[in-house]
Amino acid sequence: MIKELLQDLMSTAFGAWTPNGGCDDDEITAAENRLGISLPDALRDYYAAAGRHPELMGRGGHEHTFRLSAPEHLSIEDGHLVFCGENQWPPQWSVRADDVGWPDPRVHGRAEPGEKWYSEARRLSAFLINVAGRQAVRALPYQATCRLREDQLEAVEPLLGYLGSRAMHRGGHWLGFIDRSSRIVAHYSLTTSTLRIGAVAPHALESLRERSGLPLRDA
Repeated sequence: MIKELLQDLMSTAFGAWTPNGGCDDDEITAAENRLGISLPDALRDYYAAAGRHPELMGRGGHEHTFRLSAPEHLSIEDGHLVFCGENQWPPQWSVRADDVGWPDPRVHGRAEPGEKWYSEARRLSAFLINVAGRQAVRALPYQATCRLREDQLEAVEPLLGYLGSRAMHRGGHWLGFIDRSSRIVAHYSLTTSTLRIGAVAPHALESLRERSGLPLRDA
């Protein structure tokens, strides 16, 4: 479902993907047996591609990133499989325990443990792809950001391809972009109208600034 997209993202941001970046089937199956459920295909794909990668799992020490639970630390709370939290902050994200048998269920979130769950994203696959993209951007050595209305994304679309497709992100709060040849990853928040771009090399970021005409400032 999303394993190849994640591998592509990891290769672009961090170099060639290797199996060492992901969990093996035994680790994932052990978590399912412990919880008495089958994990959604999208979450299994994330673990298989990136379950041991410190940056994409949120263990790189960067602020404002997500921390995904390793398979052995997954838990069910208040009828939800909690798989993700915000690094250094209390928000949580989950899938309803009744929905885990679906390959790509809806994601729910809450501001802190004990509060009411709300609908966060229509598809788990899109949520996880955007989490991975955001993690990658924060980990890259050269970054820039700007405020941008959604209708101004037309300046970005010819230069950066969508991470996945625009259609798969419907019903969520973020959009992810990637340029494999220039090794650039970008993340757009529909909530804050903020575009953040990360690059492996400084000249790639400067080239994008010149070609796009966007008012990018160093982050």
